[in-house]
Amino acid sequence: MKDFFNRPWVYRVLSLGLAVLLFVYVTSQNLGSTRSSQSTEQTAVANTKETLNENLQVDADLDTYYVTGYPKKVSITIAGPNANVVAAKNTRNFRVYIDVRHLKVGTHTVKIKQSGLNKSLSYVIKPATVKVTIATRADKTFPIQANYKSSKIADGYLTDTPEISPSTVRISGAKSEVARVKQVVANLNLSNNTTESFEQEVLLEALDKNGNAVDVLLTPQTAHVELPVYLPSKKIKIDLTPSASSDDTKKYSLTSSVNSVTVYAPQAVLDRLDKTLTVPVDVKGISNNTQKTVKIVKPDGVVSTNPASIAVNVQVVQSNSESSSSSSSSASQSSETSSSTSTSVSSNQSSDSTSASSSESDDETTSSSRSSSSSSTSNSTSPATSDDSE
Repeated sequence: MKDFFNRPWVYRVLSLGLAVLLFVYVTSQNLGSTRSSQSTEQTAVANTKETLNENLQVDADLDTYYVTGYPKKVSITIAGPNANVVAAKNTRNFRVYIDVRHLKVGTHTVKIKQSGLNKSLSYVIKPATVKVTIATRADKTFPIQANYKSSKIADGYLTDTPEISPSTVRISGAKSEVARVKQVVANLNLSNNTTESFEQEVLLEALDKNGNAVDVLLTPQTAHVELPVYLPSKKIKIDLTPSASSDDTKKYSLTSSVNSVTVYAPQAVLDRLDKTLTVPVDVKGISNNTQKTVKIVKPDGVVSTNPASIAVNVQVVQSNSESSSSSSSSASQSSETSSSTSTSVSSNQSSDSTSASSSESDDETTSSSRSSSSSSTSNSTSPATSDDSE
């Protein structure tokens, strides 16, 4: 036996065997470590987490009670297998809620719960609890009123009754809060010096008697409002007047189917306008009958007119040269008539003069005759006296 172990090859075989065993041991340890590491990495890759914002739902008898104080949304962080987390995120097949059905009127702290998440998922909800107030519910219907500052309307402009659609709103809330509401208004945000009608979708607000906002639910929350903004108007007759250069030698007749226009201006401007509005018509260069469009000239302070322009028929009556010729002819005829009349008058005056002279001559003859007769009488009387005297 001693000889066997004294042989060199025996030690060689034993060394080889030990080396093989050592190699096998070391290899098995490394393989186990690698497998463990891979398993850990796979586990880490397979699990993930996601934070989502979800609507907080309320389980309550909302026809009888009104619940306030809870946030509209809460955050929930879910963790677990990647596939399940992705599915929960995409499908949202779970809900986050509070249950107050077993609670009475008053203020309570309630835990937020979830339902519908896969059991392989863990979750954390923030906040974990909320404080809510439960009150007896009340509902009431109010007319909607448009509210705006009249100082925003430009000077001289007027407003008409606003058109609101819908015209009423339903308010819901705690009975005590609903009782505080005195009006529901649509606040119109007008710009300074507004000159045009306002039209917009406006947020509604419930107010108490002091004009303070009341925390109630409005259905609907907005209304469509139209506020007419306009200028006063006045109808004025028009007077068509030809206007042309001084060398124009024609006369015109102007007519239009439009006899009056509506003038838009602040009331102070309307009050000082004349009863008629002069519309100048440029007839320069017009030699034949025609129709032209004439723009209405706005007086000072007038914003607009309706219509803004009118169609005017321009008719050439006659030229001034023709009128002058006609006038000269008339004047000549008048002169001849005057001359004839003058001649007639002179002739008559001559005749009257001759007649008067003849009459005077006759009178003188008669007078002379009378004188002669008197003389004869006197002479015949004198001799008789003389005889007596003798």
